[in-house]
Amino acid sequence: MKYIFFDFDGTIANTKLGTVKALAYMAQTLKLDDLGPDTYQKFIGPAITESLGKFYPDLPKSRYQEAIDAYDAYYKTEGLYQLTLYPQIEDVLAALKDDGYQLYISSAKVESLIKKLITHLNLDDYFTGLYGASEDEITRSSKEDILKYALENAQAKKDESIIIGDRATDIIGGIKNNIHTLGITYGFGSFQELREAGAESILEDPTELPSEIRSF
Repeated sequence: MKYIFFDFDGTIANTKLGTVKALAYMAQTLKLDDLGPDTYQKFIGPAITESLGKFYPDLPKSRYQEAIDAYDAYYKTEGLYQLTLYPQIEDVLAALKDDGYQLYISSAKVESLIKKLITHLNLDDYFTGLYGASEDEITRSSKEDILKYALENAQAKKDESIIIGDRATDIIGGIKNNIHTLGITYGFGSFQELREAGAESILEDPTELPSEIRSF
């Protein structure tokens, strides 16, 4: 294994607080039902358009951009920095880099926001490339498309690449791009979700990542 692609939300950082508040603001702005923190947590990971379709099935697609704009109005001004780095994750990144791996972010979050957050968290030195959704959050939004874009830009060999993430979308995106997959349960997804998605391996403790990656 040479190229490691990390999901961000639920894998590098706990972004629940800012995301939930932004979704509540979106619901209030569009006069939609407030679905509450437990449901809004399920938005974390997949593209926002995918979650809108799942949790607001009566919302027409013609209003998706309106919903995204309302979400962004809160998230990009306040919610973005309402997050915490998972304990020990920086030590894991340092260990992997010292082992000679090339580290990347592949996130459904807008790419410009990923770049801001990695700098905010003082993690720039660990990553070779940062890849995310297109600025409109529609043109390139699925984890499959984002990961394909990331692999191409990184010029990564697929048989030497792995995606690490906490949601089924991470695992399915990896499988569809023919790379290795590693699920983690300290984020927002469950063991069952990751297993059913087809993860090759599933870990609970981030400190186990370096030894597990060496075993692929």
